[in-house]
Amino acid sequence: MLKTLHFFSLLGLVVFSLSSAQEIDAQGAFEAKCQLCHTVKAVTPEEKEKLLGPPIDEVLYHVKERYPIKADAVKFMADYIREPKVEKALCASMDKFGLMPSMKKTVSPKEAEAIASMLFDTYPRKSFAKKEKKSRAGVSFETIDSDGDGVISPEEFRIFRARRNGIDPEKFRADLYFKKVDLNGDGVMDRKEFEAMRKARMSQE
Repeated sequence: MLKTLHFFSLLGLVVFSLSSAQEIDAQGAFEAKCQLCHTVKAVTPEEKEKLLGPPIDEVLYHVKERYPIKADAVKFMADYIREPKVEKALCASMDKFGLMPSMKKTVSPKEAEAIASMLFDTYPRKSFAKKEKKSRAGVSFETIDSDGDGVISPEEFRIFRARRNGIDPEKFRADLYFKKVDLNGDGVMDRKEFEAMRKARMSQE
């Protein structure tokens, strides 16, 4: 009887040890595979010009706008990390940085889930969220439609975003995000499309 108990105790210890060894270091994985592009530091507009991707505070701010429930956010991020697509993107910053490359060959599904969970619990920091909300105050369709013709052109959208973020409009690579929110594909954003964009990005409000 004692031998049997001893055997099962050892078996349980081995299983526990293997399980512990298989636990993913989400922070370490993020630092090794993601942080090169997505800094965790607060940056100035001048510093942002030199980055390879948007700061992680900015990324998680947009993710939580669209997916305030953790399970939904983790599922989205884990999928996007491995299979990014324009139609899935939430950040307009892809027009400056381009669509992120797929991490499918370097990040496993389990690692992607662990990283996404850690990021949801950690970011965005309160100081960034407060600053972002303040910068959005007073933004309306008329704010962006600078020539008052009743529609927002890609150029007006680009200039507005550049000025708001302190970035040179010429540094934007494409109008990928604009094309995503231009639902009828006519090359401009009307008021209905503008409201749809706002609603999609701020679903929890």
